[in-house]
Amino acid sequence: MLPEYICRDVLACLHLLGALPCWFSVDTDLTPATPPSDWPKADVVLAVNYFGFPQDLRPFRSYAQRTGAVVIEDNAHGYLSRDENGQWLGCRTNIGIFSLRKTLRIPDGAALWVSKTHAIEGLMVQSAFKGKGIYPAQLVKAHLRGLPVVGELAYQLSTRLARAFRKWRTGSYIPMADPTSEQSLPLPANPWVGLLKAIALFEEPKEIMRRRMAFAQCAEFGDSVGATPVFSILHTHCAPYAYAFRGDSAVFDEMQTYATRQGFDLVSWPDLPTEIVQKAPKHYRNVFLVNFLW
Repeated sequence: MLPEYICRDVLACLHLLGALPCWFSVDTDLTPATPPSDWPKADVVLAVNYFGFPQDLRPFRSYAQRTGAVVIEDNAHGYLSRDENGQWLGCRTNIGIFSLRKTLRIPDGAALWVSKTHAIEGLMVQSAFKGKGIYPAQLVKAHLRGLPVVGELAYQLSTRLARAFRKWRTGSYIPMADPTSEQSLPLPANPWVGLLKAIALFEEPKEIMRRRMAFAQCAEFGDSVGATPVFSILHTHCAPYAYAFRGDSAVFDEMQTYATRQGFDLVSWPDLPTEIVQKAPKHYRNVFLVNFLW
């Protein structure tokens, strides 16, 4: 059981396991649009913490109580975030998933949380950390930004050149959607050799503060140009992945200029599953993100 508002590449792991997706619709505030009593029965239900903001788990717990489904907390966007009660996102259900590379500028990295009360016998043994990383360009970008005096200029110049080359080669500034992403994973598991060291050296309090300040500044600018925020309240424990907003082309252009000036990427999200694209309502299609990855 998946929310319709989700990236299509989530389906690859289901396909490889022979699992069949079913769906629940999502409202403009990205909470379920229908009560869980109306959802079809499934063995597993996915609760997504969009953009690092906590999803209300009450509908999912109600559904699990009715059906016996396992609740997985998709916290790909929410590493470093906690809910209003101070509980870490991704650790509020029996199983949680994290995409560390969406918070740290590293070539790959993810994590799986399994609670003590949930059976773990079926889990594979952790693979050795020997890989080069799926996205090695992320390390190059991080090194460029770390250069004294000229770091930010070098980073922005290299980014613009890379996008110009991609535009010339594919017709798009951003990477094109992969038509096979719903059916297969891009590469076999091969964890990056530097992942554990990168996590150990990561200054979490400093990063949380940076993201919160970036959100406040984005929100202030967005309000001045007429952007409609998806989440208007930043509670005490939230470390946002991005500033998500809706707006027309004029708003988008203003926000794009602002994001570039701040050294952030602005993207549309998500790349919807093929099954959902044709019936997707407008509020699935008009969300843009100022991504705070640094």
